[in-house]
Amino acid sequence: MDYTTISADAHIDIPWLPADLFVSNAPERFKEHMPRVEETEQGRVWKVDGQLLGWVAGAGLKETWEPYVPGLSKHMDQMAETGFFTDGDRGLFHPTTPELRIGDQDLDGIQGEVIYGILGLGGGFPVAGGQYGITDADRTVILYDIYNEWLADFCKTRPGRFAGLACLTSHDPEVAAGQLRKAADMGLRGGELNVSQAAKPIYHEDWDTLWAASDEYQMPVSFHTLGITYRKPDPGDAKKFEWVDFGLTLTLFQLSGAEFLGSVIFGGACDRSPGFKFILGECGIGWIPYMLYRMDEEYKETLFHLNLSMDPSELWHRQGFSTFQHENPSAETVQKIGEDNIMWGSDYPHHDGVWPNSQKVIQDDLGHLAPSARRKITCDNAARLYRFEQTSTSHSTQ
Repeated sequence: MDYTTISADAHIDIPWLPADLFVSNAPERFKEHMPRVEETEQGRVWKVDGQLLGWVAGAGLKETWEPYVPGLSKHMDQMAETGFFTDGDRGLFHPTTPELRIGDQDLDGIQGEVIYGILGLGGGFPVAGGQYGITDADRTVILYDIYNEWLADFCKTRPGRFAGLACLTSHDPEVAAGQLRKAADMGLRGGELNVSQAAKPIYHEDWDTLWAASDEYQMPVSFHTLGITYRKPDPGDAKKFEWVDFGLTLTLFQLSGAEFLGSVIFGGACDRSPGFKFILGECGIGWIPYMLYRMDEEYKETLFHLNLSMDPSELWHRQGFSTFQHENPSAETVQKIGEDNIMWGSDYPHHDGVWPNSQKVIQDDLGHLAPSARRKITCDNAARLYRFEQTSTSHSTQ
């Protein structure tokens, strides 16, 4: 395929999955404790062990995948105009119906997507005190394995348009490495890890088995942000500060990437597995020049005891990537981050994303960059990392 725009960050979430996916495919003794769809007075909802996970075809603005409500989000109102939510109400799920998802790609002027999944169902999502979903090891592995197999089959329906990422357990590095190897065999293009729930911090050498598998199988590992913790309003003030609280959630959400970046590089993962590629999923890019400067400065001054093979920024440029959806970086900023290390993504179909306005957003945000840099950021870097097979690289994003 002749690609001109590839989204390196797009999603499939639980509201859009088949209702019987987990119960039907789980071992008998786990069926009762897997996510399922239940009929309630408020509509069809996903639950696990009585915990609300979200509404079927839910929009997911401020709560747990709650239904779309007109007027709460300008972007979601625009999404609604395409029929996205009314189709969902009729059981036509755009994110998980291949022909509908391809139609949404075409509407957005893109030819391929890297698909992130249900990582937050394994805990750490910034609702319910970070205890959203399933947090015990055995069920999380089963949950992710079922999803990964379903995703592999979904992506095979349009292999040139979908590059799926496997969800990897954070409870056991050896199990996660096995999941990544299995994902490679199934045709998935990488994996994603829930750092907030990791049994050991990702700078710990116990994770070397996963980085080595990533290196061997050419399967990049993404640390997709799930937000960072901050001081919440007292219960009695929750309504008063509702929008302040939500503002903190939104504006701090992508900054967890700083922890991921520092952990991987200072922990020596890049030296021990020089072919391992890592991605700061939906972590933005504007903060990265400062972080690289700070890491280099402190490494030369005090952290030389880590005995890295090169400066932290050099390791980043060799092995790291970050995705963003709506920023306006200067040419100087892009140079400092590395034009080979940045990937644009639409964040489809989330409220914080830019679908179906991606081409306008790209032009407005990146139109001032050299065509070659813009092409790398919006197409070639993702194509190379996730093995989209291109027939031509002669076009530039206009």
